[in-house]
Amino acid sequence: MHGNNMRIAATAALTAALTACGGGGVGLQSALLGLPTEAPHAPLATTTTYTSPDGGIYRNSLHLDVLLVGRHDGHALAQQLGASWNDLDALGDATVVAFRLHNTGKAFSDPEVRDLQIASDFAPKQAEAGPLRHYYHPTYALAAVSTSKLDSSCRPHLDPGQSIVVVLVYPPVQVPAGGIVWGRYQEFALRLPSGGATALGDAHLYAALCPSVRQQP
Repeated sequence: MHGNNMRIAATAALTAALTACGGGGVGLQSALLGLPTEAPHAPLATTTTYTSPDGGIYRNSLHLDVLLVGRHDGHALAQQLGASWNDLDALGDATVVAFRLHNTGKAFSDPEVRDLQIASDFAPKQAEAGPLRHYYHPTYALAAVSTSKLDSSCRPHLDPGQSIVVVLVYPPVQVPAGGIVWGRYQEFALRLPSGGATALGDAHLYAALCPSVRQQP
């Protein structure tokens, strides 16, 4: 966790960069996110997910590499996106999961990312009941930052052969030594240790709030 002075400086720089580039985050410099940006030695985990441009007849494959799991002070990002996550402050910094998507199929893809969730087992005890519960049961992302533009449903766009990096910002969670479980309900689940890097380099980024996903009973 950064010291107070470093965190204040990073927050101010991130705010200035976002303000200069508009509310969508266009032109945000990746280094100002305060996340490790060097290329990771190897993905933390890998899987393949699918979309369908024709409603299910053709399954277009997307290779997914998880690059980073860590903590991040999300206040500046929330401010620029017109959100407030102050009720989560007592639980610590936000949780971030960064991953690379590569469209290995033959069609364009607008993949859902807002339904990728951290298993609720890792929610803080304070969120088992009361006003914080809705953040964690299930634990969906609050916002996304991407190297590709995001639509109003927080979805990036990938043409065939294109690769992008997405950073999902989640509420604070407890990360045990064995790592968290992350994935899509009934499709895949990955055990992810802390660590890694975003591999963003000097990419221009786009930020968006992730609209709520229908809560499961």
